[in-house]
Amino acid sequence: MPNQQEDVVLILKGVIYRSVEFPLLEDFLVEKYGFRRVEEKEKEVSEVREVFPSSREEIVFGEESRAHIVSEETEKKFSSLKILEGTYLDSKITVYVMGDVICREDLVEVSGEETYRVYTAEYQMIKILSESGYALQQLLERLKTDTGFKVESKDWSFHRKT
Repeated sequence: MPNQQEDVVLILKGVIYRSVEFPLLEDFLVEKYGFRRVEEKEKEVSEVREVFPSSREEIVFGEESRAHIVSEETEKKFSSLKILEGTYLDSKITVYVMGDVICREDLVEVSGEETYRVYTAEYQMIKILSESGYALQQLLERLKTDTGFKVESKDWSFHRKT
């Protein structure tokens, strides 16, 4: 009997990605791990931008005056189908971003002069396919370490190739 291989499929639901460098998980995978975009379809549903008062005294009081404040927030919601391919630990990995995505970009003031951007993306569903379950598990651990990556639920499945 010939040696059959299996594809490992990992379905992630309720994914939250947070970064100060890259707005989306897809951008992170392309820039940091050399993934390439195979397909990209996106339809914007809505966009909201809010600018808050810049005077810290109007927003916070007493001890809170040293806390970080958000001075600007932009939120986009879109429906997405994106496919990325790449390798991790010498294993081919395909990432499918499917469903609704909510992206927020916050301009955070640490002090009166120091500001930085925080990107947060909430994904409805991400499907990851590979021949190596170990590579998928290690990629998830790396994402948790490198970014604010959280997953509400994971479903693993295995499919034999014929």
